[in-house]
Amino acid sequence: MAKEKRNKKREVEQQQQPRKVLQFNTQIEEEESEERKKNWWVFLVLIVICAVVVIVIFVLRNGRAYNDYEVVKRTESTDTTQMSYLAYNNSLIKYSKEGICYLDKNGTAIWVESYKMKQPTVVISDKYIAVADLNGNSVYIFNEDGKVDLIETPFTICNIDVASQGVFAVVLENETENFIELYDKYGEQLVEMRTTIADSGYPLDITLSPDGSKLISSYVTVEGVTVKNTIAAYNFGEVGQNETDRLVGGFSNLGDTIVPKVEFLNNDTICAFGDNQIIFYSMKEKPSEKSIINNLEGEIQSIFYNSKYIGIVEECADGQDGLYQIRCFDSNGNQRFVKYIDFSYRNIYATETEIIIVGTSESRIYDFQGHLKFSYAFTKEVENIVPTGSEQRYIVVYDDATEVIKLQHTEEETEEVQ
Repeated sequence: MAKEKRNKKREVEQQQQPRKVLQFNTQIEEEESEERKKNWWVFLVLIVICAVVVIVIFVLRNGRAYNDYEVVKRTESTDTTQMSYLAYNNSLIKYSKEGICYLDKNGTAIWVESYKMKQPTVVISDKYIAVADLNGNSVYIFNEDGKVDLIETPFTICNIDVASQGVFAVVLENETENFIELYDKYGEQLVEMRTTIADSGYPLDITLSPDGSKLISSYVTVEGVTVKNTIAAYNFGEVGQNETDRLVGGFSNLGDTIVPKVEFLNNDTICAFGDNQIIFYSMKEKPSEKSIINNLEGEIQSIFYNSKYIGIVEECADGQDGLYQIRCFDSNGNQRFVKYIDFSYRNIYATETEIIIVGTSESRIYDFQGHLKFSYAFTKEVENIVPTGSEQRYIVVYDDATEVIKLQHTEEETEEVQ
């Protein structure tokens, strides 16, 4: 009996004693919770600081344009023939009737190839360059390492386009027929399609998809006094193998529109640049109409495009806003922005990030948000301006030299026609 009383008394005493272990664990949990809260606030502050820095950089970069430059390197030119220049592989190529040369960022020749052509035309897709002699029979294929092959065509060349892996398409003609032929980069014929002016019309332009599997052609026919334009779509993959001449679709609903230029913006999007409207088509396998721009305000002077956007240059009717207005659209036909320039230009083209306008002296660079990046009036005539892949460095081409320049900003304000 006494033992039972002692045990009961011990249980009561144990129940009344403070639970030290539980109190210790609770204290640890509270300390860990406070530490987590502290770390979270530090992390949040760092995010805010980073966001502010990004915003400040963005505002500074887009809030004021570069209006000056320094010459990093100058290379004199010894060419005596008339040269043309194109952007290629973050540098440039120059070509003439007598040959073509690939220059690096410093103006040093990587490779040179001589030829004789009456009317050379050059098209570029990614790393591949195709040079064709219009009204002749020669096609050269190049990449960054030099010449890949030379192909002699059986008939006269009217047009050419090249894909990103070196596959190229040519339009050939003889006295009675036209041919659209597809070759690989080593000159092996892959496809031949024969057309006649009576049946299909005359091919104004062709465009090859970047992967080389699809082709669009713009045909024009004349019926009495009526001129009619049609668009034809060809697929060289499995979808087109069971179709006659690989023709998988087309459009004849263009009315009085003439389409002198068609272009694959990317592998599945085509833009048809008409004289009074611009039409976008989708084509994963077969074509379908996507959107139309029909509010053209004047005769189109120039076009530019990349994989996401297209742009047109129209002459200003009243001249109050400037000589030309530049309008940029996305591939859904939505207008992105309008800019005006009050100087004559010799070239306008787009990279994936910028629009470069080259005047004989005054030149400008915009991004695709419409922000002016660079504006400058050079003291001598400029042939071209080519990006190098570096944010602030460009190659400026003159008829007697090339300069690698680094853009700068001075206190003098850059004026822009709005």
